Amino acid sequence: MASNAYDFHIVRRAFIMMPDGNLLVAPKNTDLSHEQMLNNIGMGRDDIPKFLTTVPRGYFMNGELCVYQGFDMTPGAIWRVPVESYNIVRAFIPKLCQEFPITDDTNLYLGVRVGEIGTVWEKLYKTTVRAFVR
Repeated sequence: MASNAYDFHIVRRAFIMMPDGNLLVAPKNTDLSHEQMLNNIGMGRDDIPKFLTTVPRGYFMNGELCVYQGFDMTPGAIWRVPVESYNIVRAFIPKLCQEFPITDDTNLYLGVRVGEIGTVWEKLYKTTVRAFVR
């Protein structure tokens, strides 16, 4: 288990559910943030915060999937997948299953609580892939 933010970022595999239907996935063993991933594909720094509040993103780590939306960096803020984005996440499940070893029983979290920089943030709203897809 990752004990600090750097270890967490190396172990987890970040992804972004792009509006064009493509799944943007960070390479293995990299500490790329979602912001860096978008910057690497040419998105301007000023456009990234708004984009990340409207598009589901997350990570796969230790057999669990965590998906969220948000950009408010205030400690304690909640980044959750809004109900209106549930169908987007459901549509990406097959692509996520191709990329990661996901099963019906895989734990799926639909949010995180923003923590202090340098800490691993709390996952929220636990379900399973099976329960969410139904």
